[in-house]
Amino acid sequence: MKRNLFTIALAASLVSGCSHSGSDAHTAPTTENIKGQHFTTTQLVDAGNTTPEAALESSYWALFRGHYDAYIASYVPQAQKKAAGAWGGDKAKFAAAMQKRYAYVSGLQILARKTVADDKVELKYRVEFQNQAPSQPDEATKIAILVKEGSAWGLPEDNGKKYEASWDEGSQPEPQP
Repeated sequence: MKRNLFTIALAASLVSGCSHSGSDAHTAPTTENIKGQHFTTTQLVDAGNTTPEAALESSYWALFRGHYDAYIASYVPQAQKKAAGAWGGDKAKFAAAMQKRYAYVSGLQILARKTVADDKVELKYRVEFQNQAPSQPDEATKIAILVKEGSAWGLPEDNGKKYEASWDEGSQPEPQP
């Protein structure tokens, strides 16, 4: 079983080109088709990092699939060590934890964008859940912070904050399909 999982993970890494580093631009055919789209977890792809939206999608793609290397690469280089810290390079442990953590996620949608600086953007997004216990919400709206380093966007060490309605002031809603 472990050998099959390793083979699948290795093949996925080679096919998807996930060896990109945090500061190198990495694009994919879907990079420009992300804004406002609703994605189920199976529709997410490694969309690259040439836009903040693509970088966020790629990060969640890696999380939902338990793809350790791609997830760590979704951070800017100076934040990668801390992102990897809790896992200590244990890719199998990471994959198992992400599978358990995100088992009830059904989708993701980027709702709005706020440009804070030329090299810093905040994205309002929603993670949708299914099959949750009655006491848990059906969806969670969050704010992701992404920064640009060189020609690539990535997650900094402090990469998110709680959504508050006041955040919407000055934001640009993403086009809805």
